[in-house]
Amino acid sequence: MERNFEFTETESRLAFAALCVECAAKRLGCTAREMYQRMKRIGLIQQIAHQLDPLHTQSREYVTQDIVKAVQRLEAQQGIEPKENKPC
Repeated sequence: MERNFEFTETESRLAFAALCVECAAKRLGCTAREMYQRMKRIGLIQQIAHQLDPLHTQSREYVTQDIVKAVQRLEAQQGIEPKENKPC
């Protein structure tokens, strides 16, 4: 018996947000929980979950690089000490 699973748009967006958190955490050398807290504090989780297309046409590497830059930029804009070369 073949089973076809289709995700709702919300599930797809949440999965994409989780992927972004995990990839950015790995890139910056911290846990996914720490990265999630950083991204949540600056409002990036909401932006990813509600504004980015989960079927992003860019590579995982490109998306990760974009997310890391966004975290650093938004933290700087909000006066949060940058953590560019330090783990979360």
